[in-house]
Amino acid sequence: MLAMAALWPGTPVVEAQSPANAEANVIRVAPSGSDVPGCGSATLPCRSIAFAVNQAASGDEIRVAAGTYQNTGPDAPCAFLIDAVVCVNSKSLTLRGGFSTSNWSSPNPSANPTIIDGQNTYRGVNVFRANRLTMEGFIIQNGRAVPDPGDPNAFGGGMSAIESVLTLRDMTFRNNQAVGPNTGSDRGGAGAGGALAIRLSPAGTSSTLERVTFENNTSLGGNSAGRGGFAFGAVFIYASSVNIANCTFTGNRALAGSGGSGIGGDGLRADALGGAIALEGGAVALLSGVQASNNEAVGGNGSQYGGGAFGAGLMSEDSTFTVVDSQFRSNVARGGNGASDGGLAGGGGILAFNSNARIERVQVIANRLFGGNASSGGTAGTGGGGGLYLWRARPDAPAVNEVINTIVADNSLEMGQGRNVGGGGGGIQVQGLTANLNHVTLARNRLGPGLMVGQALVVVQAPGVSATTANLSHSIVANHTAETSGATAIVVLQGNTLNMNRVLFAGNTSNLNTNFVPLPPGTINGLNTVINAGSAGFVSPGAPDYNYRITLNSPAVDQAIGSGTSHDFEMQSRPDGQAHDLGADELGTNEPPPSDPSALPEKVYIPIATR
Repeated sequence: MLAMAALWPGTPVVEAQSPANAEANVIRVAPSGSDVPGCGSATLPCRSIAFAVNQAASGDEIRVAAGTYQNTGPDAPCAFLIDAVVCVNSKSLTLRGGFSTSNWSSPNPSANPTIIDGQNTYRGVNVFRANRLTMEGFIIQNGRAVPDPGDPNAFGGGMSAIESVLTLRDMTFRNNQAVGPNTGSDRGGAGAGGALAIRLSPAGTSSTLERVTFENNTSLGGNSAGRGGFAFGAVFIYASSVNIANCTFTGNRALAGSGGSGIGGDGLRADALGGAIALEGGAVALLSGVQASNNEAVGGNGSQYGGGAFGAGLMSEDSTFTVVDSQFRSNVARGGNGASDGGLAGGGGILAFNSNARIERVQVIANRLFGGNASSGGTAGTGGGGGLYLWRARPDAPAVNEVINTIVADNSLEMGQGRNVGGGGGGIQVQGLTANLNHVTLARNRLGPGLMVGQALVVVQAPGVSATTANLSHSIVANHTAETSGATAIVVLQGNTLNMNRVLFAGNTSNLNTNFVPLPPGTINGLNTVINAGSAGFVSPGAPDYNYRITLNSPAVDQAIGSGTSHDFEMQSRPDGQAHDLGADELGTNEPPPSDPSALPEKVYIPIATR
């Protein structure tokens, strides 16, 4: 179902040129300046960023005063006939915004907004074989990427970087687009990285994004006579390493194309892959302090088959990622429509597909999945993993994923219209691998009408690949109320295994499918370590607070006997009492209230109540 298209030819990764000058030169740019040879001084700044870049040598710094900078035609020459407001080719440069013409030494981007504007016509910034490009204090807006010459797909509406290394700090990408073309062939062109695309970075290097805001960027797949084009997240990372720290993703969309039957000659559907972030082709990513909310992935429509929608917050395919101290909230994945078969939806918060995944100290809250619609005789779109979907579909893919000190709560899955073929995992779906779930709080996850298989967790095999094992330790499973008779909090399908160690069940309509409802069980171990209670003792579960810290009277207190985990989801030390507490939170006398984010460092404190 998920498959990486040939989005970039097999070009060898080439190291960019080394800096040409050992001593950095400073070039200044202001709207009041003039693009003449020798410009760049405080008294005679250049007028356009593009002209300054052309004059610069590797190692130079360009300081840009407040203003809006647009395409200047011949002053912005790009490789391969690409149009952009700014092009950096084979140079290592530092670009800093936020200056004023009266102060060229101390930037203040808030007081002096410095905008690169693509006018909904041009890409904002194009980077090719830059050994190191540093940009700080810019807003990149209204960029538009269409396919580059020789490529059927569109990448990086705000910025595209190929065979390059980036450092981006204190920036905003807003209202940018990567627009895959409509075609007359059997598939539409893909749109990837509505805001930013980083591809084929040199081996052994890593790009860095710090305090960058991504808002209202869109990736659009093109339409065709066979199937629509893929759409990949606002940030698209391909065969590159990246560190993403303290970044915010809000209102970004991946909208796959439509048309034809919905299946192309390649046998694939029009899938949307990652509303906020998409990792592909061996990418390696470390995400810390990330907040992703209200992002959307929408599969394309076909006359017969709807496209899938996967990983509305984060989608990883054939890649490696670690995400820590982060929150994925209120993201939506929606399958496309098709008369015979509605599209699937998976991973409302995060989808790890054939990937090496570690998820630690993360809140996955109130994300939603909607299967695509079919006709009355067709198969309804369904899905799995309203919060997390951990999925291996190849025997050679990574076999173990880790989830630690994580809250998975208030996520949901609903079928589309059509014939019910099931689906499940309102909170988490694990398929084809071993998932180690340690100190996880699973609460109030939901399956819509007609669905019964695992409101909190479903453990299901991947046919032809592997049976599945979920190791659930020192965790809480609470407040899963059935909307359909027979719905059960945890369902382990036959041939698969659940190993439990000190798990609290509280307030669920039904805990486990040990009674063969809704389906016969696989192997379930550790029943003698289970704790049952009427209430988990959360502070303020559900909307609007979503506060899944535990109270003094919680039956989870001091019950995680044997745990070796040193901290909870807010980096509070464990244990605080006689023994560790169950779930993601450790009750403690020094625990910060929701209104006191200063009690912990900004990097690790993600408010559990986001209004």
